[in-house]
Amino acid sequence: MFARFHRHLATHGKTVATFGAAEIDNFFNTLGQEARPDTTTQLRYLKLIDRVSRHLVAMEVRKDNPASLMLVGQAWPEDEPTPVFLSETNDKRLQLTCVTAAESTFKELRSVAIVAMFLGTGITAAECRQLGLDDLNVDGLRPDVYVKKRGPRIARRVPLEPFCIDVLREYVVARKNIACPTSYLFIATGTGKPMKDDTLGKSVRNALEKIKVTAADMSPRLLRNTYGRRHIIAGCTNEQVSNLLGLSSHRTAARLRQTLELSGLEPIEESRKTVNPDLS
Repeated sequence: MFARFHRHLATHGKTVATFGAAEIDNFFNTLGQEARPDTTTQLRYLKLIDRVSRHLVAMEVRKDNPASLMLVGQAWPEDEPTPVFLSETNDKRLQLTCVTAAESTFKELRSVAIVAMFLGTGITAAECRQLGLDDLNVDGLRPDVYVKKRGPRIARRVPLEPFCIDVLREYVVARKNIACPTSYLFIATGTGKPMKDDTLGKSVRNALEKIKVTAADMSPRLLRNTYGRRHIIAGCTNEQVSNLLGLSSHRTAARLRQTLELSGLEPIEESRKTVNPDLS
């Protein structure tokens, strides 16, 4: 999380020793709907920035802690917000857009492939940014993507959903035709720089707008939740869904399962759905 805040500071000509409350406010503005009031995103960032700032003050790198006053009166919500997800109908509608036209430019193909990756694997934006060409396997009997361990999330191999395989295979061919000094799967420029969070988010928003779908959170998280919920509907256990999402806790899967109960849906009998991702 702090890496994202640090990139924001660098973009605006600030460092960890010079940023102030204005830079924190501006950072939350750039997060947009990801830091909406009914989530804990902003509070978690504030607490993280506060801890780092206190450490820097103690090390005499900074003279003040701009996050301390911003934390006054802040408290964790008593109830966690209900996960935002696409309905089954809109999930299938978005899946149908994961194809490319014959005359697509590389950027157009990249945008569709990004949406297909999020919707077809449930990975996070941070994980997507760091994917290498060798991490995506689009051939063989079981196409999958290898997601390296990142922070608390476990390393795992996630099978590709059938609807996303063709477009990702097409994207890999186009990506390999671009000679650049890095091996990132999704690149922002011809120099091989990795994608930025706002560009990844824009791809998702544009795809949703094309099918005339709006949601409280139109970010990659929306597609990640949709992916997890889809597997719960298909009969996966909370443990299986947590493994697919790279989570050591079952909390997210349990919250997604509750949305089925609230809507009156019944998941397929668990014994009919077996998912055993390779977590090596």
